[in-house]
Formats: sequence, structure tokens, C-alpha cells
Amino acid sequence: RTPARATSASASLQMGVDTFRSSLKLCYGPKAHLELKQKSFPKGVKSWYYPRKTNPLLSALQLFISFFIWHYFLWGSMASLILFILYFFGAMSKVTVYIVVIAYFAQLFFYYPQYGRGWSPYWKYILNSTISDFGLGYFDAWLVQEAPLNPKKRYMFGWAPHGLLGVCRIGSGGTWWLEAFPDIFGRWGSFGMAFYIPGVREFSLMVGACDASKETLAGRIQDGESIHLIPGGIKEMMLTDQSSTDTQLVLRNRNGFIRLAWEYGLDVVPVFCFGEKWTSTRVLLPAFLRRIMARFRMAGTMLTGRWGTLMPLIDHPKRGELSIGWVFGEAMSVKKQQLKEISAEEEGDIRRVFDSLDTNKDETIDVEELRGAVREEKVRTVLPLKRLLREMSREAGTMMDFDQFRKWCRGELAIIQIHARYVSEMHRIFETYKVGMFVV
Repeated sequence: RTPARATSASASLQMGVDTFRSSLKLCYGPKAHLELKQKSFPKGVKSWYYPRKTNPLLSALQLFISFFIWHYFLWGSMASLILFILYFFGAMSKVTVYIVVIAYFAQLFFYYPQYGRGWSPYWKYILNSTISDFGLGYFDAWLVQEAPLNPKKRYMFGWAPHGLLGVCRIGSGGTWWLEAFPDIFGRWGSFGMAFYIPGVREFSLMVGACDASKETLAGRIQDGESIHLIPGGIKEMMLTDQSSTDTQLVLRNRNGFIRLAWEYGLDVVPVFCFGEKWTSTRVLLPAFLRRIMARFRMAGTMLTGRWGTLMPLIDHPKRGELSIGWVFGEAMSVKKQQLKEISAEEEGDIRRVFDSLDTNKDETIDVEELRGAVREEKVRTVLPLKRLLREMSREAGTMMDFDQFRKWCRGELAIIQIHARYVSEMHRIFETYKVGMFVV
């Protein structure tokens, strides 16, 4: 197509999508919470409420959409069943079935949208559509925004907790997002194996997910996109226990997302999802299977939901109907690669660590000296020396004098400081909203 025709086609598509959204929004859209319920939220925050549908027709539609969304792990099996039915009733020949199957699996290994722009821009029309509104309504969802974001900037959204099914992710969907965060679209970082599992691959690409490797995320940031990450990951997922009254987060030493934000100058937005842990029942796999799966960065657990399916539960064992809530905290300002101003005490600590690493006493540290210190664990410090070893090992013979080491330390201390602020904000959000967001 010529650029003019492409622009025209894109405009027509956008017009059609907007019309479709508007027509559906008449029967389903977010409403201000003050018009519906009294919640103990702080003054000045902005919130949206998606009530669970009571109309029989809309309730059935909500149920169907939610069932389909949360069984994305079975989309591949559903597609296989459809192919079999079409073949069994003569609507598709055996040769055609073979061609479809071979073509599908071929594109798994030769088509890599997860490392680039994905299915852009079409995923936005799915993630932030009325389809996701129905998904939010299934949870009787509340969404709170503590402060508006600048649409000209890009952000790192740090979400918690992960939960068993990752229910928190749907908080980034729905038409409410277009009102709360106009022109801010985030890409979810997903583990690489997800894009090689039939069904999971398609679901991930449909909601704008990309590979969670640093190189891929850096490319999305450089293209002007925001990032969504759940730092707790699989470990936090394994700690999810519906029978416990404790909500456990895995945040210690999980500062990779902060480092990425620091390197590219993304402000960090803390996001807490309330009620996630009650949406599924954990089923732990045998210990030997958990150890094997951990090597492939996969969770050694299964789950059951409503009616024994993967569909999330909506009833709390003690308080009846469950309502899920999301709080988007105020953005934490992060300046690109800004070094921390250190005190005299910190200066002394940096000198002490350097002298401990400099076993040759030649005012430089090299890879071998650092490797020995890391292996023997003889240097006690909050600085990530293993990371420094990896960085120095990339180039044979790399050495570092005190000034270079001091500069590196100031960068690492800045990251640690930002991470501490993030943890503090997540704790504040939990303590502030735990009553209004229904937490026991």
C-alpha cells in the first residue's frame, strides 16, 4: 500500500473500533464509585468501579468472556478440537488439516513478534476494550488512581502480588485505562517459553505482551512504550496460599525492573492488587517435579478455580462475594542514570570494600580478584558484586580502578535507594487501602 492508503485504512479501522466501543459502552462501562458505594478511600483519589452484572443476558455474557479469557492455557486444545470436528464432519480434508498444523508450528520457530513490536497496534483494541470491561466486572473490580500521569512520559509499572493465575494483569485492561492514563500504553514482560505454547502465545500477543529479556524490554522503551512487570515472579506465585491470611510479596533483591527504569529514565508506578490470592486454590506438585520445573523457570504448582476449572473464584470462604481492587500509586521520579550523592560514611565503606577486593594491592581490581571474593563470600556488602563480576567478565582482561569502582557503587546505591522507596510505597498502599479494598 501507499502511505496515504495505509493511513486511510488505519483511520477507518480506528473509527470502526471507536464506534464499536461506544455502542458496547452503553451497556457496560465504568462508573464513579461515589455514585454506587461508600468506600474508605483517601480524599482526592480518583476511582472506577465495574459492578458484577445482574442482568441475566449480560451476566451470561460476562461469564462466557471470563471463562474464555482465563482458560487461555487451553486455547491450543480448543483449536485442535475444532480442527478434529471440521475433519470428522467432512468440512476440512486431511491434507488441509496437515497444512494448517504444519504451518502453525512452523511459525512458532520462524516468526518472532515477541522480540519486537508484537501485534502492534491491534493489541490495544483488545486489551483496552469492552471485552476487558466484562472481565473486570466479573471481579466486581475497583480501580484507584492516586495521581495522574504525564502522557508525554513513559513509565515502569511494578505490580504485586503475582498470584497463582496472574489475575492482577487484567487491571491494565478495560476502557477505564484510556480515561485514567491517556496515550500511555504498557507492554507486559512475559517469560520466553510462553510464546512457544499454543494458545498462551496467542493470548500473550493479543494483550501486547513481549519477551521479558532486558534486550527486548529496552527496545520497547526506546520505541516510546511503557513497561508492566511483576517483580515477584514465580517465587511469589509459589507463596500464594488461599488458606492463609498473610499476603506475601517477594521484593527483596528483586530490583531488575528498577535497574531498567534507572538506565532509561522511566518513572516507577507502584501497583498493588487486593484480593488476588483468594481467586484460586493452590495445588502443589510433588517436590521432585517442582525442582525440575524450577530449572526451566516454571512454577511447580497447579490451581483450581470455580467449578473445578481455571476460572477464578468470586466467593470468599468467610465473607461471601469477592471484590478485587487495584491501587495505582503516585509515580516515583527516576532520573536517567543519576548517581547517588554519598555521605562520608558511605565513602569509607566503598573504600573498605575496594581494599578488600584488591588482593594484589595495586589499586585496581580485576576479574580474577573479584571472582575469588565472590566465590569465597569474604566481602560483606549490599553491593551486587556478582553482577559486577558478570559485567567485567564480558571483556577479557577488564580492570577497574578506585574512581571507576566508586562511580559504579554510586549507581548501584541509587538503584538500591529507588528500590527501597518502591518497597516503602507498596507497604504504604497496603496499609492505607487494606480496609477499603476488602483484605482479611
